[in-house]
Amino acid sequence: MPPLARKILVTAAIDGLILSPIQSSRNVRPPPLHGSVRIDYKSKLIFSYNPTEESQAAEALSTLSSSIEAHGIVAGLLNVSPASAFLIAVTDRERVATIRGRYPIYVVTDVALIPLSSRKDSEAAIFKARAWKSGAGEVESDEAPDTDIEEDDDTAIVDDELQDQVNPDSKSVNHRGQSSIGEDVIGRRGAYGRFAENWFSKRGWTVDRIRAEGLSSDEGIREEDPKAATEDIASASDEEIKDTKRPESQQVEEDAEAMKEDVAHSLTPKLLRTTRILLASSRSFFFSYDWDITRAWGRDEENQSSSLPLRESVDSLFFWNRALQKPFIESGNDTFVLPIMQGFVGQFQFSATVPSGPELWPPTEPGEQKPTEVSHEDGKQNLLLTLISRRSIKRAGLRYLRRGVDDCGNVANCVETEQILSDPDWNRVFSHVQLRGSIPLYFQQSPYALRPKPVLLRSEAANAEAFQLHFKNIKQRYGSIHAVSLVEKRGNEAIIGGKFQSSFENLLNANKGVGFNWFDFHRECRGMRFENVKLLFDEIGETLDKFEYTEEIQEDGKSKRVKSQSGVLRTNCMDCLDRTNVVQSFCARNSLDKQLISLGVTSMSAEEEMKVSAGFNILWADNGDAISKQYASTAALKGDFTRTRKRNYRGALTDFGLTLSRFFTNVVSDFFTQAAIDFLLGNVTSKVFEEFEEEMITADPAVSVKKVRENAVETSAKIVVEDENEVVLGGWTFLTPSGEDRGHKPPLREAVILVTDRALYRCRFEFGIEKVREFERVELEDIIGVQWGTYIISTLTPSSTDGRRNIGFLLKYRPPRTGELVRINTRSLRSTFAKPMGEYHDHDDSDTHSEAAAPFTAAAATISSSSATRIMAFKAPASGESGEVDLVKSVCQEIANACAKNRPAAAMEAFVENKDVIGLAEAKKSTGLLEQWGYNLRKLVWA
Repeated sequence: MPPLARKILVTAAIDGLILSPIQSSRNVRPPPLHGSVRIDYKSKLIFSYNPTEESQAAEALSTLSSSIEAHGIVAGLLNVSPASAFLIAVTDRERVATIRGRYPIYVVTDVALIPLSSRKDSEAAIFKARAWKSGAGEVESDEAPDTDIEEDDDTAIVDDELQDQVNPDSKSVNHRGQSSIGEDVIGRRGAYGRFAENWFSKRGWTVDRIRAEGLSSDEGIREEDPKAATEDIASASDEEIKDTKRPESQQVEEDAEAMKEDVAHSLTPKLLRTTRILLASSRSFFFSYDWDITRAWGRDEENQSSSLPLRESVDSLFFWNRALQKPFIESGNDTFVLPIMQGFVGQFQFSATVPSGPELWPPTEPGEQKPTEVSHEDGKQNLLLTLISRRSIKRAGLRYLRRGVDDCGNVANCVETEQILSDPDWNRVFSHVQLRGSIPLYFQQSPYALRPKPVLLRSEAANAEAFQLHFKNIKQRYGSIHAVSLVEKRGNEAIIGGKFQSSFENLLNANKGVGFNWFDFHRECRGMRFENVKLLFDEIGETLDKFEYTEEIQEDGKSKRVKSQSGVLRTNCMDCLDRTNVVQSFCARNSLDKQLISLGVTSMSAEEEMKVSAGFNILWADNGDAISKQYASTAALKGDFTRTRKRNYRGALTDFGLTLSRFFTNVVSDFFTQAAIDFLLGNVTSKVFEEFEEEMITADPAVSVKKVRENAVETSAKIVVEDENEVVLGGWTFLTPSGEDRGHKPPLREAVILVTDRALYRCRFEFGIEKVREFERVELEDIIGVQWGTYIISTLTPSSTDGRRNIGFLLKYRPPRTGELVRINTRSLRSTFAKPMGEYHDHDDSDTHSEAAAPFTAAAATISSSSATRIMAFKAPASGESGEVDLVKSVCQEIANACAKNRPAAAMEAFVENKDVIGLAEAKKSTGLLEQWGYNLRKLVWA
């Protein structure tokens, strides 16, 4: 394969960032070599860079302090916004293993995030990266800018660096290198957030409060503190004074733009800081310049000798930075495309005594030549054990936020673990692969409980389809499958475990080469007797022996396959972490023992056994900790047993502390980290941070929202339209208030709208279980008209105040003389119309997953003809690219067309009215100070 650039000189030039492959590192850096590229500051495009000798000599000294050596490029461009992009370069690495004695594998230990906004910003970031790399303050040049860097505070250095990249003109440090608390917080408001800034500002919370009341900033200040207002006006410029006299509509738009800028300042540093933690501080990303670490041994030989660049030969399932490297890939600069893989890589060497006499390897087969005789010096044979875990990019993320399966059959926390045994020269290699992954069903668990109960989602048909697709994908990749479930047979986990077993029974009837065991780990190993896992292997040992392992030897410089692994053990508990790692380590040790016997090591001395066991246990415990930190943010539980094969009260206390730590991260920090992971993988755009800013949670991009909504419309139409002759003209999903008594105010819930040739239906659909909970029917003849326009229900975030994205309509209708029909899915007949729609909760949760739909209850209430006009409010769900406007217009027109069939043309002239449902000014007036404080408090904690 074409070589990758092992060392790159990153230079902040006048017109762009220059990347130059170099051969050595010296005090005076060498000039750029052939193959250099330039990333333009303005366009962010990549160009070839071939400087003349004169320009090289002119910039040789001037750019000495503006460059840094990197070991590779992780991200061609991290596009945070159209005006903000960053290059991510590997500035430090550590060798963790070596393949075939000459192909090192590295773990990323530090990265530099270099902005592409200007040369000044790039130079500042490069200088700080060099200072940090050289020892937190030891600079490589006397021309370095005057910047104070703390030696022991990692977080402070990172925060300063990232904030300066976002807003380099803001200075939080005075000329003496010291700063007050107030100056530090206000100057670095992007790092601390707007909440903290308000505490140290002169105006405090006044501006936020008066804005919530619908007033301009200056008006509120005059009322609150005339003296402060006078000082502000006296010090204001003419342009600032003119701003106070601007029309309210213009002021509202400028406020929205200011909020957007505030989001960029507050969340971009957090994104960059999170990115650095994920890519560097976590020590969970690995790479190799010459060896494809993304493929197991049985599938790598062809790719290693391929003439394709490494980024084309690696397994896309484990290529974590493909989306980040898109600019380099599209421009054809494969030299700089360094694929990285998340997971774990470890290696240790040990020796074993081989009985006297020659060893025969490989075993003879019919028709082959006699086996080769190999003698061992002093009866000792040195061996190398390598462990590689590869974490899939599909459904990647953190526990509780990524559970179960998606529509493509991908499961959360899917990790392929390969154990490789070899001699030091790699003349004989054994490889054994295992798989872990979440239960392939649609389910979720709340992060707000220590032992949350799993909740099954979606319909029976949807679960069956995803379940079968998951195992079809595994079978194509690994061959035969034996699945082992370690969840409890009683308690909370029994719900998902029982569904897993019943789904597997249906799968077994239609597929061969698939097996299943349900081993209740907690029950069988209670009392901390984890060695009882051997009971499981007494049951499945024969099946695993048939799967065997992959074995290769080197003959005359060529690889020869002796055995091939024909199946895989797929293990899971609820999180696929702690219990799973214990069971997988048992399976790996059984495989290792069989491979040692194949090498002629039939027994080992007590000293040898102790060393092998210690190294093996530490390797697998480190593997478990790495995967656990990537999914649950803490080390694995039961790690003491994995390391020592012993369990005591100290280990139990440690596990309790880790459990509490997991709970804290699940509740507070995981939501933003999940959004960052989805963004880095290219699953979402930067708009995900606008959504996070508004709700402090993240959606699952792997779930097809379009498909879910289409299914909701189709299911609702089949259930609620009683007359077969009634023609459905259209169906959509909209947000609607949870109760009629709230008018058109929040909270809103998603519902289904159906328009037929006779009536309009509003259906409350339970998306989790794909069932209609209740619906309301309005005859077309009772509809008076529709009013569409801006529909703003919150003023706390820029996205929620954007009039182009917050659109809805009001449906005005007369209550019928004979009564209004509402049907609610219950198991009893009762008059429930007194309760507004959406407030009926008298149902048994145990029936929500029943295949048979519960009967509907009809409830009618007689309403006098003198009753006032009633209103249904609908808000378009977010779709982006101003699609909400087109959706609302089309739905209003469809309603108008349906009503026009039985009415004169004159009656339809003013049927559709364009008028705001809730404008921005009205929404601001209804936003109270308590709501503002509550949001800022959540933002301080979550964001």
